[in-house]
Amino acid sequence: MDINFLKDVALFKKLNESELQTIAAKMTNCSYKKGDFIIQEGSTGDELFILYNGTVRINKKMTMIDEEEARDKTFIELSETDHPFFGEIGLLGEQERTANVIASTDCQLYKLDHPAFINIADNNPEIGFKLIFAIANKLSRLVGKTNRDVLKLTTALIYALR
Repeated sequence: MDINFLKDVALFKKLNESELQTIAAKMTNCSYKKGDFIIQEGSTGDELFILYNGTVRINKKMTMIDEEEARDKTFIELSETDHPFFGEIGLLGEQERTANVIASTDCQLYKLDHPAFINIADNNPEIGFKLIFAIANKLSRLVGKTNRDVLKLTTALIYALR
C-alpha cells in the first residue's frame, strides 16, 4: 500500500509515518466496476472506504411531493484527486448506511473494517484517539451544515405558506 497516498487522506492527516504503516497493514484492497454499489443506502456496514482511483457518486433516495415513488438525487461526484473517504461511521460498528455510493467508473479502493480498527485502537490507543477525533470533527461539521440547511428550508417553507 502507498503510504504517501494515505498522507493525503484527511482522516489520516494527524498520523505519523509509523502510525500510517500500522493502518496500512490492516487495510484491504478492493475493486468495483462501473455501476456497482460500494455502499447501499439502508443496508448496514462496518467498513470505511478510501477511493484510490476512479470516480464515485453519492446519492440518496428523495421522495417527491408530486410522485409516490422515490428518485435518486446525486449530491456529489468524487474522484481520486479529492482523496475521499466514506463510510467512516461504520468503524464504530454495524451502522445503517445513509446514502448510496456508486462507482461512476471502474474503481480501486482501500477498506478498513470495524474489527481491524478495534484491533488497531486496542493496541495503539493514540491512533484510535486520533481517528475517532477526526471522525467526530467531520461529523460535527456535517451536523452544523445540516442544521443550517434545515433552518434555510424551514424559513423558505414559512414564507411559501404565508
